[in-house]
Formats: sequence, C-alpha cells, structure tokens
Amino acid sequence: MRSRSVLALVAFVSIVGPGAVARAAAPAPAEPAKAEARERFDRGLGLFEKGDNAAALAEFKRAYDLIPNPVVLYNMGLVYAAMNRPVEAADTLERYLSQAGEKASAEQRRHATQVRDEQASRVARVMVVTDHPATIEVDGVEAGRTPMTEPLRLPSGAHTVAALAPGFQPTRRALTLAGQVTETITLTLLPTETGAAHLSVSTPLPGAAVWINDKQVGTTPLPASVAVTPGDVRVELKRDGYRAASRVLHVDPGATAKLDLTPEEDPAAPASVKGLLRLTMVEEGSTEIAVDGAARAIPPQGVSLPVGPHTLRVQRAGYEPFASAVQVDSGRTTTVAVNLTPSLETRARDEDALHGRRVLAGSLLGGGLAVAIGAAVYVIATHGDVSNAQGTLNGQLAAEKNPLDPCYDGVDRPSGVYELHHCAETKSIAQDAVDSAKLKRTLGYVGIGVGAVVAGVGGYLLGTASSARGASVAHTRVELWAAGQGTGLSLSGAF
Repeated sequence: MRSRSVLALVAFVSIVGPGAVARAAAPAPAEPAKAEARERFDRGLGLFEKGDNAAALAEFKRAYDLIPNPVVLYNMGLVYAAMNRPVEAADTLERYLSQAGEKASAEQRRHATQVRDEQASRVARVMVVTDHPATIEVDGVEAGRTPMTEPLRLPSGAHTVAALAPGFQPTRRALTLAGQVTETITLTLLPTETGAAHLSVSTPLPGAAVWINDKQVGTTPLPASVAVTPGDVRVELKRDGYRAASRVLHVDPGATAKLDLTPEEDPAAPASVKGLLRLTMVEEGSTEIAVDGAARAIPPQGVSLPVGPHTLRVQRAGYEPFASAVQVDSGRTTTVAVNLTPSLETRARDEDALHGRRVLAGSLLGGGLAVAIGAAVYVIATHGDVSNAQGTLNGQLAAEKNPLDPCYDGVDRPSGVYELHHCAETKSIAQDAVDSAKLKRTLGYVGIGVGAVVAGVGGYLLGTASSARGASVAHTRVELWAAGQGTGLSLSGAF
C-alpha cells in the first residue's frame, strides 16, 4: 500500500499585523470578520491534528472567505495533499505562490513549490467521449458533461468513469492512470426501456473495492449513490486481508436501494498483507476502542490488521471521543498516540474542584500566616516576663539564705518570723509566675510553628493548582506517526 507523504508546515502570521497581505483597493476587514477568521484558522489546525482533514479544510476555506490571506491557501494546499487530492493541492499552492509574492519567506516558497510540483506530477488528464450527451461521473462523483471542451484532471491511480444519460443504461469503465499522461476513452450508451435505479452502498470498512454486476464502481466510502440497471443487482466488496462480502438484491425502476455490507477479516490471509497497529494512551482508565466500527481490544504490544486505511475511535467516560483515519502498512508498526480531551462537563467539574482547591489553599495560607505572625508578636511582647518572674523568684530564694532577712529559712531561724512574713506564700507565687511565663513563651513558639506549617500547606496547594489543572483539563495535542518511514503530517500557525 502506498504511504501518505510527510508534509510539514510552519506558518505564523498575523492577519491584522504589518505582515498581512492586503489588496490595494480593498477596504480593511471589520473586526468581527478578523476575529472569526482567527477562530476558524485555529479550529482548522486543531481539527487537522485530530485527523479530521475534511472539517479542517472547511474551516480554512471559511477563514479565507473572510480574510483572503495567502497563508490560508498554504495550509489548504497541504491539507489537499494529505487527502490525496493532487489536482486541488497543485492549484491551491499555485494560487498561494502567485498571491504571496515576496511576502512569503524563502523557505515557505521553496516548500510550497516542492509540494506543488510533487502533486502536479500525480495529475493525469482524461478526455471522455460518448455517442450521446451524458453526465460523467468519476468514482461516483459528477465531474463533467459531454461533449467535453477540455479533458478531466484526475489523480493518478485507479478510477471508475461512468456515463449517465436519461433513457440509457449507465456505462462504466475502470481505469488505472499514471501521472502526467493524457488518455481518451469512448463510452457507448445503450438505450433502456425503463428508468435507471440507484443503489447506496455503505460499510464501516474504508478502502474496499465496490463491484456491481462484476464491474468495479469505486472504493468505500462511496461519496454518492450509484446508478444501476433495474432488476437483480449483485454487489460485492473486496479488499486484501478480508473475505469478500456479497449480496444480490432486486432494485425496481426509478427506486433507490440501500445496502450495508461488512467484510470479515480473513484469518488465513498471508503476513504480507498485514501490519501492526499499536496505541499509546496518556490517560489511564477504562477505554472503549473501535476499529472500523467494531469494538476491538488492542493490547500494549499492538494488534495485527490488514494493510490499508482503517478508522479508529477511542471513547472514555468524561472525555470527548477521539476519531482518526489510520494507515497500516505491510510489515510495519503504526503507532498512534491518543491524548483524550476532557468533555465540557468534566472541565466544569475540574474547574469547580480547582476553585475549591484555591479557596482552601488561600484560606490555609492566610490563616497560617496570621497565626504565625500573631504568635511571633506575642512571643516578642512577653519576652521579658520570664526573666522578670525568674528574677523575683531568685530574690526570694536569696532572702531565704540571708540570716538577716525576715524570710531566712535556715535551721537556726527565729521561731514564727518566717510564717509571720508569709515567706512561703511569696515564694510559691514567684514560682507560679515563672512557670506561667515559660508556658506562655512555649505556646507562642508552638503557634509560630503551627502557623508556618499551615501556611506552607496552603502555599503548596496554591502553587500546584496550575499543574493539577494542566493534568486534568488542559487540551492535549494528538500526533500520529509510524515506525521506519512512517506516515505523518503537521500543520501549525496562527492568525
């Protein structure tokens, strides 16, 4: 299977700054248009990162409609290339080179020219000739009408060209086109007595060849219904690595029938038509994984899948679903890093929890500092109480050792004098004052320590609040790559 080209874009431009491209006579765009253009541009980058190329292209087109800035054409051209649409890619990048002029950097012009030339080399030309005027479809999509004045420009590769006209049976032909060649094909329309019918074929498996009445009419997903001759219609889906799925149904004239088919993997398919798909999950928890619309368990070492395109969908409660197109190549490992984005409800819940955390942190920090500062002030204010009380007690103890003092407490003290002057009560009061002053000092130091600890906890909670938010509600980027000559595409930029 052919790998998707690796394309990289780095384009930082301000649509309102001096680097913006303006048309000489065009009025300045209104502020709402500028704001919407920026929003559309950024949304396009985000959608592209998620693998939603079609939605990203729509956002870039709207941004360009609002503000015709060449950098948007640059991104559009690379998205077209990633979508395997070389005709539009070459044309869009040619417009970019024409409009950007000297405003574009040398590196951007070099890269745009390189990709334009690569895409142009993949364009073929087909002139379709019919014996009656007819509508021409390519791969189920209307592409022109006959008689043609100029050939159709088509991507190289396999295509199905059909001619449809009222009163005639649809005529189809499968083509395989090389790039930079011009071919002419003639389609003969056979009249029919009844009106044509239409058949819509759907399947969750992309890249499967659709065969109707033994003729290939396109590849899934078909962009539109297919015109068929009324009656019994045999439909078959084929793809390497899968068992063919087929069904025969009856379609009445003028009716539109719908058919769902799901080919099953062929366990006997050779290893040459298989590759390995491996996922890396940033978030932990219960996750639902679906490959090509069917639930699939993917172990850490990966799962073997048939080569070619596949659709991947990852879901988890509280997160936005992740969906991406994945290309699996033969004998290689394709690794997909899945970073899920929290849902609006989860973000709101996390924001409430974060707000509560900040309130608690602020309360602890403020309360702890208040306690510590108050205790420090108290310690300073009562610093002299211990020394004063100890001095009083020491004076009383000295008096008890002085034979000349009335409170002398020696063995030869006069009888009744010590009790008369209440010396024991005075010493007890002095000792209580010392103990009380020391207790107050200890409590002050404890208050300083407790306040510091509480303030430290509050500071820690407040300091880690931002990182906690980033881990839970920050929008994460999704990247795809493959081992070896892997696939990948990167867009970046800002208005």
